[in-house]
Amino acid sequence: MTEREEPLWEGLLLIDKPAGCTSHDVVAKVRWLTGRARTGHAGTLDPMATGLLPLVLGRASRLVRFLPGSPKDYEGTLRLGLRTSSDDITGEVLERHEGPLPDAETVLDAAAGLTGEFDQMPPAVSARKVGGKRLYKLARQGVEAKVTPRRVQVSRFELSPGDEPGEFRFEASVSAGTYIRSLARDLGQALGCGGTLASLRRTRIGPLDVADAVPVPGLDLLTPEMLRSGLRSLAEMPLSPPPVDLGDPEEVRRFLSGNPLVAPEGLSDGFCRVLGPDGRLLGVAEISEAALRPRVVVASLPGPRAL
Repeated sequence: MTEREEPLWEGLLLIDKPAGCTSHDVVAKVRWLTGRARTGHAGTLDPMATGLLPLVLGRASRLVRFLPGSPKDYEGTLRLGLRTSSDDITGEVLERHEGPLPDAETVLDAAAGLTGEFDQMPPAVSARKVGGKRLYKLARQGVEAKVTPRRVQVSRFELSPGDEPGEFRFEASVSAGTYIRSLARDLGQALGCGGTLASLRRTRIGPLDVADAVPVPGLDLLTPEMLRSGLRSLAEMPLSPPPVDLGDPEEVRRFLSGNPLVAPEGLSDGFCRVLGPDGRLLGVAEISEAALRPRVVVASLPGPRAL
C-alpha cells in the first residue's frame, strides 16, 4: 500500500481558502496531494472569497448531506454607489451613483430591514441552476434566464462604516442558500444608490469554525503534511443526526449487511448516526415504523472474531 492509498486520507478536512481560486481548484489540489479521487466540498465559495471550505475525502463524501449546513457566518466589506453585473466587485460596472451617498444612520436602518425570513433573488452570475444549467454559464452565453426567488433566513446583518466613503464593514449570519452578494445588492437598491460586495470571508458553518481550518496562503504552498494536521476521521465528523449505539455484535453485523433492525424505544422518526461498541461510526440509518433501516454504511463488515 502506497502513502497515497493510506486509510488516513479519509474524513472531513477544513480548509481556510485563499482568494483567487475556485472551490474546485482546492478540491483538485487536494485530490492530487492525497490520491483521493473521491474528494468533494460542502459549500461553494466564490473565487474572490476566503475562509472556511469543508472538504470530504473517501467515504466521508457519502455523509456530506448530513453535515450541518447552517447557520453560516460571514464578514467582509460592501461598497455603496456602485452596481455590477455579478453583484460583487469582480463584475462589470453597470452603474455609478452620481451625488451624495446616504449617511451611516440611514444605511444601518436599511440593513436592519434585510434581516428575518424573506424571498431572495440570487445574483445573475451564480452557481444556481435554471433548467439544469448554471446561471454563470448562461450569463456567459448572453442568455437571460428566468430565475425564481428562494426563501432565506438572515438572523444577523450588522454594519459599521469603513475607511472609504461608501464602504461598510459587515458581519452576517444566514441560512444555507443565502447569497451575501444579494444582500449587498438589495441594500444598495433599498437606499437608491446601488451596492456591491467588495470582500467576503466565511468564518463558520454550524459547529465548523475557520479557526480550526488548515491555513492555505496559496495552493502552490499546500503540502500533505498540512493536510494531515487538519483531517478529522469519520467518527469525528459533526453530523447533524443524533447518535444511536449498537452494543450487540449481531446487530452490528446486520446493520453493516444492510439489514433493518428494530429501532430502540423512545427515538423519534428520522435519520440517526449509528455507532458500534467501540464508538466507531458505522453509518447513517433512518427510523420509521419502529424500524431502523441502514441508508449509508461507511464501515466494513469485519470477520467473526473482530466483533
